[in-house]
Order: sequence, then structure tokens, then C-alpha cells
Amino acid sequence: MSNRPDPRPALRYPLVVNGLDYLLDVVGRLATEPGTAPDARALKYAVLHLQAGTEVLLKARLQQEHWSLVFDEPATATRAKFDSADFTSCTTTAAFTRLTNIVGLDMPQKSIDAVAKLARDRNALMHYGLTQSAGAVEARAADVLNFLLPFLTTHLLPGLDPEHKADAEQTLTVVRAQLRGIEAYVRTRMNDLRAGLAQVADTTVVCPQCAQPALVLAADARPACRFCLKTWQEPDAADKAAAEYSWIVLGQERDDYPAPGSFIQWCTDCPALTRALVMGAVTAASTQRRLCFSCAGDFTDREFTPCLACGALMLSDAEAAKCSACLEYAPDFATIRTATEESAS
Repeated sequence: MSNRPDPRPALRYPLVVNGLDYLLDVVGRLATEPGTAPDARALKYAVLHLQAGTEVLLKARLQQEHWSLVFDEPATATRAKFDSADFTSCTTTAAFTRLTNIVGLDMPQKSIDAVAKLARDRNALMHYGLTQSAGAVEARAADVLNFLLPFLTTHLLPGLDPEHKADAEQTLTVVRAQLRGIEAYVRTRMNDLRAGLAQVADTTVVCPQCAQPALVLAADARPACRFCLKTWQEPDAADKAAAEYSWIVLGQERDDYPAPGSFIQWCTDCPALTRALVMGAVTAASTQRRLCFSCAGDFTDREFTPCLACGALMLSDAEAAKCSACLEYAPDFATIRTATEESAS
């Protein structure tokens, strides 16, 4: 027998990592090119893995509350059994009940029903053979995804430590990018969001992450997509969102420093200095606007003039002759003008 160490890595999948891995597999199987649908095999494994991933992620949230809550009978739970995984875990139905009654989360009945229907599809696939239409099964999978992604963002990720949260966000970035290719999910999600998005159409643009018209800008919040739930993080959340939107959606690369022709300019109305004013943003109201991704201000009907110090655009009605960036960081304009005149002479 060889004494060489086993080169294969140990199989270790913590609950959240395991659940997200299932989810990653699901969206990879369901996402297709426009006009095509997932084949029968892809749909079968998507249902199996989505049901498994949902169960795992629900129990991960229970475990955040207390490890004994994942036991079928919490009264019989011991730490030794938990650490060795030597126990029968609770059902998905019990997990929903405990999340509602013990953890205190609001679990919509619509979501509970969607997961229950998917569980029936999963059982039929595994034990009896499923004879329902592929479209109906895909639609039910979309309903569960429509519950699961907000559940992750709102109830599970905030309880993770920074390292695990960063890893989870990285996986979700891949998941979000795949969502656009799941036609049933897009229909389901956008139908749920339609009424709310209609109220903010003038400050809603296409999300560079998922390509859906659901990235909402607001003065009192960071840029956030209501479809894929991507939220740009500080520092410079609005600047990053504006740069990604300009480059990925509009195909306009951000200049190192704004000039009169630059697509992204400093916003002079923002309390803090932000370079988040997109000069040609296309909103969900189908209009091209000059829109700030930080304060959500609309500058379409206002006149601009170049800053006398750096050349970046600034509002014509501004009191100063320099933009806010130069006022904050550059030397006094008189010094710049004197130096320029001396070099010219």
C-alpha cells in the first residue's frame, strides 16, 4: 500500500457554500440563448438542485439563529451530534415554520407554496417520472428563484462574517449575470416588480450586472437593482455604478479625468464630491437624460460650461468659476492663472 499522501482535497462544503453551489448549477442549466429553452435533462437537474439548494439555504439561516433548530427534534439536539452531522434534519416545511415563528422572518405564503410545488416536482422526477410540460416546471423553478434570491440578500448574507460574505457575493455576481438568460425567471420577476418600477421610471436605468431595466437611483440610497438585487458598495458606490453603466450598457469608457466631452462628469449638486453624473443615461421612461447616480438629480434641462481650471463641465449658474473638484483639491485659481500667464510670456 502506498504511503504517499492523498493529493485529492477533502470534501468540505459548509451550508451556505453548498447552497450557493447548487444555485450556481441551477442558473447555469436554466440560462439559454434568446429564443431557446433548456432541454429535458437540464430542466430535470435544475429542479433537483434548486430544491436541494433551497432546503440547504433555509437551514443555513436557521443555523445562524441556533444550531439546534436544524434538528428534526430540537429537544433531542446535542452539540456532539451536530458537530458530527449524526442527526436527522428538519423538513423544508418545518424550516419555514421555524423561520416564521422562532426567527421572526416574514415568509410570504406565495413563496412557501412555490417551494412546496417544486418539492412535488422533485419527488416526481426522482421516484415516479414527471409528465408535466417543461414550461410549467420551468415557471415553478422561476417562482422559487424569485423567492430565494431576495431571501439570500435580505436574511442570510447580512449574518455572515466578512470573509464568507465576500465569497458569497462573488458567487452571486456570477448568478446575477446568468439570470438574464432564464426567460421564465425574467418574466416572473419583472411582473412582480412592474408596479413599483413604474413609479420610479424617470430614475431607473438598465443594470450593468443583469441587463434588466431595474437599476433604481435615489438620493437617500446607494444604486441598487431590484431585479438581481445588486447593490454597489461604499466607498464610491455611485461612482462605481456610473462607470459600470457607462462602459457596459452604453459602451462609453470612463476617462481618467472629466473633460468637456466626457460621458461622466462631477455632480455639483451632491453634498459630497462624486463623479457620478452620466451625460447620456437612458431611463426606463425611454428618455435620454443627464442623470446623477448619487443624488438622482436630473440635469437634462440645465446649461453647462467648462471649468476654468480643469475643463470639466460644470453648471453655468454656479457661483464659482471652477468645478467642485478643483475647489476642493486644486490650488487657488489665481495661482493657476498667474503661472499660465508667466509660462506664456
